[in-house]
Amino acid sequence: MVLLMRIFKGNYLKLKTPVATLAASLLMLGSTAHAAGLGAFLPTPNIPGAPVTRTPSNPSTPANPSTPGAPTATGSLPPIGVQAVPNTPVAALPSHPDHSNIATPSPQPGIQANALSPASAKSFTREWVVSPSGNDAGDGSAAQPLRTINKAISQAGPGEVIRVQAGTYAERVIIGANAKPGTEGGKITLQGEGSPRIIPGAGSGAMVQVRQPHWVIDGFELDVQRQPIFGVTFEGNVAGSTLVNSELHHGGGGAGVTTYNKATGAIIENNHIHDFLKTTGNQDSHGVVVQPTSKDITVRNNDIHDNSGDSVQCLGPEGFSSLPPADGVLVENNHFYNNRENAVDIKTCYGVVIRNNRMHQFRPSSTAKGDVVVVHYSANNVMVEDNEIYDGAKGISVGGNHEGPVPSGIVVRRNRVHDITAAGGGEGTGIRLENSKGTVVVNNTVTNVSTGLVIGHGTGGPTQSPVVRNNILDGAISVDVGGQAPGMKLGNNLFAASGQFKSNGAVVSVDQFKSTTGDASSASGSADLGEGFGPGALAVDKGTDVGLPFCGGAPDIGAVELGC
Repeated sequence: MVLLMRIFKGNYLKLKTPVATLAASLLMLGSTAHAAGLGAFLPTPNIPGAPVTRTPSNPSTPANPSTPGAPTATGSLPPIGVQAVPNTPVAALPSHPDHSNIATPSPQPGIQANALSPASAKSFTREWVVSPSGNDAGDGSAAQPLRTINKAISQAGPGEVIRVQAGTYAERVIIGANAKPGTEGGKITLQGEGSPRIIPGAGSGAMVQVRQPHWVIDGFELDVQRQPIFGVTFEGNVAGSTLVNSELHHGGGGAGVTTYNKATGAIIENNHIHDFLKTTGNQDSHGVVVQPTSKDITVRNNDIHDNSGDSVQCLGPEGFSSLPPADGVLVENNHFYNNRENAVDIKTCYGVVIRNNRMHQFRPSSTAKGDVVVVHYSANNVMVEDNEIYDGAKGISVGGNHEGPVPSGIVVRRNRVHDITAAGGGEGTGIRLENSKGTVVVNNTVTNVSTGLVIGHGTGGPTQSPVVRNNILDGAISVDVGGQAPGMKLGNNLFAASGQFKSNGAVVSVDQFKSTTGDASSASGSADLGEGFGPGALAVDKGTDVGLPFCGGAPDIGAVELGC
């Protein structure tokens, strides 16, 4: 097999060794939600946990009755980001105000916090013990523990647990040809007890390498010690394999965690990933990188901060290979903040859901623009929904750089974007749409920004057939529209009472703007936002049906639906 050698250059993860083209395996994207009143469909990526829309004509129906842990009618959701789990490195994660849950009375799809509990709460068919005072000649019992994690990995089978006792282990932990695969009903658990610390040992590659399915890595401190390597890699069939309840920190390679070489089914959940930094050359060191050929990857309930790249990047093949793009990525319920570049950067990837994350503190610098969420290149079928985004220079950006087709099938809905500033050289834009095809922007609340929406300025090509409805656009400039937005549909938005409008660079009156854009149904006035971004009277029941659940005579404008 050709060895994949990975180095960063620009925003790309390069392959030093040529790799033969792999057969594409595309996720079927058949699930849709009808957008009544739009004459179109809102695509829903066919990913586990993707939203289920309830029929608006029956608002008493639960939002997602088949989903365990679905929110009640009050819209309660689990806390954002990594949650404390006893006897693991995340047990003492400091609390901070922005770590609390995103509370909203909107009827929303179920969001689950599925972090695994420590192995002590489970039963296993056999236990292996590893201790710093052990000996690999022992039988792996509590009386004769093994010395190395790798020795235990080579012995354990489905349904068994490896209990790694507190201490420091200098190893390259490899779950590959040396290990048995787990099964869906008999996972193999590598359980840290008392926060054992793994540091780089002899060998090459990442500090922890996972190439087998149904392994659980639970409760470790992974201290990469500034070495230029990944903390954890997932490769090949890793269905059900999970990195959970662990702290990854102080690496100097491309990312804390990466998936590549047909990695399928990896779960990265309830981890604290921070301080991955490059200090020379290209500075990109991300929290999580999903590379081409990856499939069905879940990134859930993590705290990712203070890295020199993005919190999460879905890397496209542009510029370095003919590999098929990553397909099926769920980024849900995370807390992303204070990374050098973006919270989430989606390049050419397919079937991506970015849902219910809190993302903030992304500010412009000499090496970054301060964009929070970026969807560009040839991204396809991407849903950005139910996120809270603030304290950045640009909230959500669609389009811009691309090679080949422009982004398509992008849906931006029910996001709360606020406190986006032009200070320090930032753009101060809540949502920006550039070269793309058929982007749908519905039921977002954008407030306390310099510009609510920028659309169709021709960066990289036209913004084709965008749909912008039911949004609160509460900025000093409500909308700045360029001359390259053919087929644009605007309507049922609420603009700031004093908001200005720009058309092709010139300030125009609201009547001129509406006449130019064909918008006959939007209004201007105060949003009167209340607790949890609840809308005021001018937004309640003033929207149009776009296929999302609502309560009352018509949908409310903005991200929050009242009265459910």
